[in-house]
Amino acid sequence: MTRIERMMAEVLLLQERGRSCDEIARALEVSRRTVMRDVQALCEMGIPVLSRDGVGGGYSLSPHYGIQPLELSWQEALLLIMALDGLSRLSDSPFSAERSSLVAKLRPLIPHRHLERLEGLRESVTLEVPERQMRAPMLDAIVEVVGSGTWLNLEYDAAEGIKTITVRPDRVYAESGLWYLVGLAESTSRTFRIDRIRGVGSAEAPSVIEEPPSYHDPAHPLVRVKLTRRGARKVQREPHLGSSIDVTLDEQILEFRCPPSELDWYAIYFGGMGADALVMEPEELRSRIKGRASALLELYV
Repeated sequence: MTRIERMMAEVLLLQERGRSCDEIARALEVSRRTVMRDVQALCEMGIPVLSRDGVGGGYSLSPHYGIQPLELSWQEALLLIMALDGLSRLSDSPFSAERSSLVAKLRPLIPHRHLERLEGLRESVTLEVPERQMRAPMLDAIVEVVGSGTWLNLEYDAAEGIKTITVRPDRVYAESGLWYLVGLAESTSRTFRIDRIRGVGSAEAPSVIEEPPSYHDPAHPLVRVKLTRRGARKVQREPHLGSSIDVTLDEQILEFRCPPSELDWYAIYFGGMGADALVMEPEELRSRIKGRASALLELYV
């Protein structure tokens, strides 16, 4: 990004709302000193950037100033197209009608000279999303309230049958072609497959709300696993585990803490890795892996 492009990005950020110097620096991945120099240059160019001192201070634009939408570079257009194509490959995505109107609004911002190039890149550079048949008709309703503190009654298709669960939706994400909801339920952070939600209704907030401890709370069981090099490569693909894995070592120890409610999942996960993962502790996790292995062995005896 050239300095001119960066300065235009700063104007666009301030056109949305006032921002602190640190906010702008983080958004553009530059130093505070660079932002301050850019703002001074913008003022010298006649762009009315207003400065506010003290707590809550920062920069803003005069309310009477605005700029027309700029043409997108081919790199910016490619990023947007990739993101929208990735969403379209999901069996469901939030606000699908609005996604179509967004594509229509973006097209005039792409210079005509870039269109042919982008069409070729669209086939060669993609976000791979597995095709799924499961639909998530409740996705829009959940996205509309997620993070707002609203409580919902979910009709959820659990392993034991349809049940009603009162949840405060905190986060929604897509992974491997499926949508998930993370929310507070019975003072525990739980994850739900959104395609398994059959209905959504409003609910009263509990009279007492106990926030669960963080995932890596020191009170949670310590999991220690000895990994082979191949095992480390498998674990590296897990977003919440792989960041600390060094795949160049022949053997290493993976350590992390997790809520007791997650031990069943890790019993399946590490048990499925066979000799590439040896769980050393906690004993409860070792016992669950042994139990699953014994039950599996019984099926094949």
